[in-house]
Amino acid sequence: MAHAITASVTLHVEILDPQAMWDHAHRCYALSHLDHKVYDDAQPTRLADELLAEFVTLCGARDEPDIGDCLRMIFDPGESPPGILIEDSSAEVQGPHS
Repeated sequence: MAHAITASVTLHVEILDPQAMWDHAHRCYALSHLDHKVYDDAQPTRLADELLAEFVTLCGARDEPDIGDCLRMIFDPGESPPGILIEDSSAEVQGPHS
């Protein structure tokens, strides 16, 4: 095997709709966790409520999203692709935002 090569990938994005970004980040979070959760027919909304509560703890509420954490949820795939080890990821909000 060849020696490891270190690289950095940077994306610069403009947030046009924070709520749409939050919705997408929540969808990414929920889909990645569904395999590990158990659906209960007797309580059909329990799973959705649980995933939402967990996500809000991580990324803030929809009307006040944590932009950096939402971006990490969207762009960090979690599991490293074949042949790559993702060592860390970060997202930094630049300048004022509302």
